[in-house]
Amino acid sequence: EYIPPIKRPKVETYEDYLFVVLHFPVFIKKTGRTSSGELDILITKDTLITSHRGVFPQLKKFFEDCHLHSQTRKQFMNQTTSHLLYHLLDRMIDSRLPMLDQIAEKIDQIEDQVFKGEEREMVSEISMIKRDILHFRKAIKPQRAVLENLSRGFLEVFPHFKEFRNLKFLVIEVIGSEIEVWNVLENHKETIEAIEKTNDALLSYKISDIVKILTVISFITFPLGVIAGIFGMNVFRNVEFVNSPYAFWIIIGAMLLAAVIMFIFFKKKKWL
Repeated sequence: EYIPPIKRPKVETYEDYLFVVLHFPVFIKKTGRTSSGELDILITKDTLITSHRGVFPQLKKFFEDCHLHSQTRKQFMNQTTSHLLYHLLDRMIDSRLPMLDQIAEKIDQIEDQVFKGEEREMVSEISMIKRDILHFRKAIKPQRAVLENLSRGFLEVFPHFKEFRNLKFLVIEVIGSEIEVWNVLENHKETIEAIEKTNDALLSYKISDIVKILTVISFITFPLGVIAGIFGMNVFRNVEFVNSPYAFWIIIGAMLLAAVIMFIFFKKKKWL
């Protein structure tokens, strides 16, 4: 079961061990985006084994600290595997907070750019932030139920070890941290959705404004085209006015007058 990726978090109890699958968001420096990584944990009475898909710097640092520092090793390794698991999960959940801060920083930058007139450029940025939040939500949402089942699983597999009963209270603390992360994530989700609506409204306003200006221009130029077309027809060739040396300037003046009248009319109607 360690070989294929497991899509959803879960807790499975066996005769003498527990198997836990959890998902955590992973920040990819190369792309600057967030994806989901899998952490598998096998727990026996006195052993804890981890396997993971994705880069978890906090997990690596946790075990490095235990390996290099005797005080840290004594604090975590000299107790039950339930306590070790609790501290491990606590570190992993806390590692999400810097990622949430990065998302918050990007949201603030997007908000600034939207109100600086860069609505079109921000469409893709908003979509990428929403994707990051979606990956976060997919990793976190099913996990609370798994954490709640974890303490029950311990008691099923190790019913005679009283020290494991304390796990219930430890898990409550972990769930509290999980809820805190979820609330921050929900706030980010609501904020980016509000910014997206504002961005869409500003884009729509700009587009409608451009369409309005183009429509007005077409209305202003329409009578000019009509006048030019009429006097360009061969039927007026024998008309004395057309053969006048001032005809060209009179026609140009008439066209300009028509354009000015149309412009004043649209201005009065506040269409410009």
